[in-house]
This record gives sequence, structure tokens and C-alpha cells, in this order.
Amino acid sequence: MSYAVNHEQSSLVELARAGNFRAIADWLNVFLLPHHLRAQVGSARHSSHLQIVVEFHPLPQLNAKSPEFRKSLVRFVCRHLWKLNSDVIEGIQITAKHVDQPRALWRQSARVVSPARRAKLSAQQFEESSRPALHSQPNVTALRSRIRKATLQKVQFRALRSLLLTGTTAAAFIIGCWLGYADSPAEQTTATASSITVSRPDTVSIQANGTTESVPVTKLEGNPTAQDDRVNLLFSGDVALTEGYSDLVKDDHNWAFSSMNEYRQADVAMVNLDAPFTTQAKQDSAYKADPATVEVLKNGGVDIVNLADSRTMDYQAAGLEETLSTLDKAGIQYVGAGENAKAAQRPKIVDVKGQRIAYLGYSEAELQAAGIAKAGVNQRQNERVAADIQAIRPQVDWVIVNYHWGEELAKYPADWQIDLAHTTIDHGADVVVGHHSHMLQGAEIYKGRPIVYSLGNFIFGEKASTDYDTAVLKVGVKDKQMKVELLPVEVKGLQPSVVSGDRAQEILHQIENVSDTFAQPLRSPMILDAQSNTILSQPASSPKASASPTATPSEPASTESTPSEIPTSSPEPQAPFTDGASETPIPSETPIPTESPSDSAAPDPASSSDVIPSSSPPSPSDSLEAPSPSLDLNPTPTDIPPESTPDQPESTPAPESIAPSSEATPEPTPDSFISDPNSQSAPNSSGPMVPQQPTPTNAEPSELQGDASIAPAVTSSRSSLEPRKRRYAAVPSAIEVAQHP
Repeated sequence: MSYAVNHEQSSLVELARAGNFRAIADWLNVFLLPHHLRAQVGSARHSSHLQIVVEFHPLPQLNAKSPEFRKSLVRFVCRHLWKLNSDVIEGIQITAKHVDQPRALWRQSARVVSPARRAKLSAQQFEESSRPALHSQPNVTALRSRIRKATLQKVQFRALRSLLLTGTTAAAFIIGCWLGYADSPAEQTTATASSITVSRPDTVSIQANGTTESVPVTKLEGNPTAQDDRVNLLFSGDVALTEGYSDLVKDDHNWAFSSMNEYRQADVAMVNLDAPFTTQAKQDSAYKADPATVEVLKNGGVDIVNLADSRTMDYQAAGLEETLSTLDKAGIQYVGAGENAKAAQRPKIVDVKGQRIAYLGYSEAELQAAGIAKAGVNQRQNERVAADIQAIRPQVDWVIVNYHWGEELAKYPADWQIDLAHTTIDHGADVVVGHHSHMLQGAEIYKGRPIVYSLGNFIFGEKASTDYDTAVLKVGVKDKQMKVELLPVEVKGLQPSVVSGDRAQEILHQIENVSDTFAQPLRSPMILDAQSNTILSQPASSPKASASPTATPSEPASTESTPSEIPTSSPEPQAPFTDGASETPIPSETPIPTESPSDSAAPDPASSSDVIPSSSPPSPSDSLEAPSPSLDLNPTPTDIPPESTPDQPESTPAPESIAPSSEATPEPTPDSFISDPNSQSAPNSSGPMVPQQPTPTNAEPSELQGDASIAPAVTSSRSSLEPRKRRYAAVPSAIEVAQHP
């Protein structure tokens, strides 16, 4: 999408047609604001697509999730974008949401092929077809292959001729050996761990910045009392053994984990260290823990800590050096910080029961980032994250990525965090674990991989209250499969313990509530297959177990199929985890919501529609003068339930084309639309239900230039759509309105 530069000489319509996001938003808001709707426009993944967020206030008489409202709003927006007649806009994705609410009510994609866009595409196709073909040089590899094939045929001919001359006995022997060799596979395709033992080197080679580094592999014993060869990994939230903890517990280094046998029984247990171990004098607003309290982690069964944290550098390089020394003496591994950037970026690779697991840690603390000769934390840079994962992916079995990200006390992750987690999985990570918000932010399954956006606090001495609820993530890995569980934990007096019964259901229900915004929420327990990226089983009581992926309102409807995400037809994998009595297997033909449907599947016109114009391209004056048909956003009173909650399941709208039509819309009733119940209409007007759109004046360009807004003035009343401070998460970063240069 391009941006128009000369605002002084371009009208609003010209800017919108050129792809200026602000101008497109102003163009749409001329028609939406009279109905108390407000649009924001941003970029999408494809250069010719738009992200449009439509916000409005919730009203008791409006069912915003109804198919009628969705279809009418999509048709209304598509109609006006088609009349704009831009040659750079081809598709849109509309997101409907309430003002000040981070959760989207629904998302729907549609194609808007205006006459100008169709003409541009036709011109491009004609230009490509008329371009002379370039004669490429002969493929050296193919030429060599043909030479080898001809040589082999010549050798075979000579061999057959020799066999005919030597006699039947020798010929039979040679032919038998030849056929046996020809039928043997080129490489071994099946093997079991019991029959073949593959020796691995004790180091892993990583190439970074043009240099190769050998990272040692640390061998851990794991849990020797385990009955099978499954490797159980545990993850928890923030641990700060600060003065608040010491004042409460004193010198008892066994008390904190005394009720957490799960940590001692795990093969590899991890926590996020939110306070450095140092003996330096206490500083204001800085966290520190007595180095002696490292015995709490050691006795509790903690094997590795994440140091990519905003508190790691509270006492500068000296505090970090003392922390690393304390952990080394206790035999606890760490990742995410070091004496320089190279050490901070270095992954920690452990070998447990023959499975190699790589741990990575990244932080958003830019001022505390490590440098070439500066101690600090491993700063997140998206390109480097992808390079780090891809460098170790072929040499390990599992990749775990920890992120210290987001806003404190945010109940939901921001959209940029969700995008980053998905990108991390796309590049090869198996598990993504988040920290820093001090809240349980929910979890999801993306492409058969678990993502937990924040695990909250675990043993947090800086918290005013010593009693709170949290959760621990347990991942069991075996034979390229994962069993993922969220263990409900109740903390009393800074002593965590896994609970069961009603308290467990209460905590898990809290996590499910904040996870409903995801396409595939994590329902504990679930068994995932890492090879086919599928869910093998999940709890039978899960409301998402049998839901169609297209019925989830918060997942964007994809208009394209990604070949790499389509599972190939292979035998259904068998789950090695059979101890889940309450789990119900998912049919193999049910796709994961995050994966694209196969090309053979019938398209859903309701999710992706093509606007086909039925007339010639409108002139600029036509697009400004002729009002569009009335917007049918008025469901009948019988279609509106008494109470409409965000958790109410959404029905899929009936397929219908979004082609512009000049047919008149039936006159709506005067008591239903997106309007303030307290607002008053003129006595002779048809009420706020009728979307009588204000027609933009066909004025001179000077009246529509620069920053002059054509939107009607909106007050700061309840019906106002001016952006206000968000309660939890900010407006999605991918849909930020473009600013004027």
C-alpha cells in the first residue's frame, strides 16, 4: 500500500485512492459516524489488503454477533470502498469490536475488486504475457544427471552382454545380487530407540555473525524414578526471593517448595528469576535476593532459570556477575543474560533421557541489553530470534523460547505479542512461554504448539498479598509428541501447591475465560503431534472440541491457503500418552483452526467474498454525489436474545455475495440500530435506524486538503467514539492509523 506525499495538491478522494490509510478512514467515517460507528484503517500482510477496525458502544437492543449485522456491515463497507474506485485496494479484513474492549467480536475478510483495480490487473497480465521469454542457460545439474544416466545405461548394457556370454549359473547369481541391491532402500526409514543407539556430539555448532561457536550440551539426570522415558518439563512464573519473602519465611530454605512435589519429580523444571542474587546495598525501587536463598530453588528442584528479565540488571554488571556465580555454585542453569551480547544470546542446551532441549530467553528491556563488551540481558530482535532458532533447530529435538514482554497487570496480550508468538512457532519453536505481566494472560495452541502468554507470579516476595492463584505449565515430550497441561496452583503465604476439586476448576476457568479470544484455546490436558501439527486429544468437556474453525469470531478468516501448513495425507499418528482418561480424540479430518483449508475444500463466501462490479467505472463526481443504498443493520426484535454475552457461540452467516446492488433496502424499524438510547431524533425524521448517509460535497480540492477532517464533530459523551485509555491492551499495533508525514 502506498502513501500519498503531496497533501497540499491532492484532495481527500485522491489520497484515499492512492492508499493513504488516514484518508481511507476519513472517507469511511463520513458514512459510518452518523450510525455511531467509527473505523480505523491499517495495513495487512498483503500490500493490496487493508485492516479495518470498526468500533461501537454495546447496546442491549443490538446483537452485534448476529449474522445479519455482520453481513450488512461488511456489505456497507465494501460498497463504499468499491465506489472509491482505487486501483491499489483488492481485499479487506473487517474487525468488529466494542469501544474500550480488547476482544474482537468477529473478523471477516472480503475482496473488493473495483473497476480501476481490475483494469490495473489486466494491464499487468498483458504486460507479462507480451514480455519476451528469456532463454536461460542450460542447467548444469540436469546436464550432469543426463550424463550419469547415459553412463549407467552403457554399463548395464555391457554387464548384460557379459552375462549372456558367461553362462546360466553365473548369470543367475549376478542377476540375483543385482536385483537385491536395486530393491534395497537408499536409507533406513524405520528404526526404534531400543535397537539402534545414535551417538551425538557433546557440542552444538551455532553460526552467528559470520562466526561459528560450539555450545556445550549439559547432560541432566532427570527424574530417575520415572516409569517411562517421557521427559516432563515444568514452567512457572516470576520468582522474587526478596526481603518480603525473607521476612515471612526467615531462613527455612525448604518451606517454599515443600508442597510442590511436581517440581522435584520433573525432569527439567524452570522459573523466571525476577530478582538478582546480590549482597550489594538495597537501592530504591530495585529488587534483590540474598545469595543464600538460592538454596530455595536448589532444594525445590529448579534446574534452570530465565534471566531475560527487566530486574536482572537492577544492580548493574556487578549484580549480574554475582547472580551468575551464585547460580553456578548451586548447579542451576540459566539463559537470557551474560557478561556480553554473545554470552547473553547463547542458548542453554540440555540432554535428558536422550532428548535434547534448547532454551532461549529474550527481553524487551532495551536499556539493559548486553553489548559487545557490556553485561546485560538478551534483547529481543525479531530477525535475530528467527536466526537463533533456525541455527539450532536441526541439532536438537525441542526448542523452548521465553519472552519477557508486554505491559504489567495487562489481562490480555497485545496483538503484537500474539503475532510475535506465532512467528516464533513458524520459525521452528515448540513451546513459547511469556512473563512480566504478573497476571495469568491465557494460553492457546498454534500449529500444534502451545503458547502461554504469561504465567503470572509464582513465589513473588514483592507482592503486597502473599495469597493468590497462579498456574504451572507441564509439557511431557516423547516420540515427537507433547502432552500439555496447566496445573492449577494456589499460593498461601508465598507457598505454592497444586490444588484439585472445585478450587482447581475455579483457577482453570479463569484461564479459559481469558483464553477464549484465541482461535484454539489451550484446554488442559491436550496431546499434540509435533510432526503433523495436529491435536490428537483434548478434554471431552471442552466447548471448542467440536467447533468449526470458522465459527471462532476472534480468528481472522484466511483467504489463501498456505501449502506448508496443510498436513499431508499420512497415517494418523498414535499418541504415546495413554494416561488421560478424560480425553477424547479429535477426528483426523478435523483441521486445526490455525491451519489453512485444503485447496479442494469449497470456499466460504461468507468469509471471503468477491465484489464484482456490474457497471462501468464511476467517475470521481459520481462517487461523491450518489448516496449508497441504506445500510441494513437492523435485526428484528425476535432475532435479538434477551442477553448477549461475549461468550455466546456465534453462528456462521449464510453464504451470500457482497456484489453492489442498487435494490432498495426495506425500511427499518425506528427502535433498533447502533445509537444511543438517550439520543433524540427530529420529529419528522425516520429515526437513527435509517442510515441516511451525508453526501460529501463536491467542493474544491482546497476544502478537502491536508488535515481538514470531513467527519462530523463527535462529543465525549457515552456515544462518542473518540479513543479512550484502554483497560488492558492497547489498540492492535498492526491496525494503527497512518500518520501524516
